[in-house]
Amino acid sequence: MSVVAAMLAALVVGTWNGNWFPSGRAEHRAHPDVEAATIEAAAKMLASGLKAADPEGTNDVILVMNEIRGPRVASNLVERIGRPGLVVASISAYRRRDRFDQQQEVIATTLPVASKGWSAWKGFGRETPPRGYAFAAVVVSPAVTADVYAVHLKSNYGATKEDIRSLNRAKRAHAAEKLAKASAASRYVVVAGDFNADAWRKEFSKETLFDILAKAGFENLMSRVPPGRRGTHPHKRYGDSCLDYIFCKGFSAASVPFVHPNDSLSDHFAVFAVVE
Repeated sequence: MSVVAAMLAALVVGTWNGNWFPSGRAEHRAHPDVEAATIEAAAKMLASGLKAADPEGTNDVILVMNEIRGPRVASNLVERIGRPGLVVASISAYRRRDRFDQQQEVIATTLPVASKGWSAWKGFGRETPPRGYAFAAVVVSPAVTADVYAVHLKSNYGATKEDIRSLNRAKRAHAAEKLAKASAASRYVVVAGDFNADAWRKEFSKETLFDILAKAGFENLMSRVPPGRRGTHPHKRYGDSCLDYIFCKGFSAASVPFVHPNDSLSDHFAVFAVVE
């Protein structure tokens, strides 16, 4: 083991898509009391997942969340999780026509933040992916900084024809290419979020994004999870899919990651991993 590796403590990394959080509805708001109850319930769910990953509460945390309405909701949720020192480090600011989108990426952490920001994907014409990523450079030891990216890649919703599915695959691949390029010079990197593709299901066999990240030096931590326990997006008709991932470069899994149920708070389950 190198001296640098010995200096790095274990980290808890989690990711969760909140499904138009906290209203659960596109373009419309739930009643304030309903939203407040949802925030409280989600905070308890995420706190439960963190405790399951780190029973003693001694490790630092990186938590990535998708489809969060905005900064106020993100801060309220993170505060109610109750993890000492956990704060919002970065949040995207995507626009949707004439206003801010209600699907933002969030990075929360207990680690010091050296820099932060966000970016929209751009430069691929009709194959340009939607949204983008939130970014934070976090200090994991006095001499080591890790780059964290929160992503939510193009979905297949409404993709009833092969040409649409092919276009969606291209958009996801371009996002992976951008991530690989942006993180190429960094030794320690975490990329997490909703990838909207299953690395193991037949219908996603033409995906290239997983190979792109693997060639860039990333490990797909969900590959360590037994096949029957990888389902992050449950579906009674089509079966469970693994759509939510944690990819790491420079870190290794200290234990097998796990999928954490959410009591119907979202159509996605949370994922937690301990890395070192």
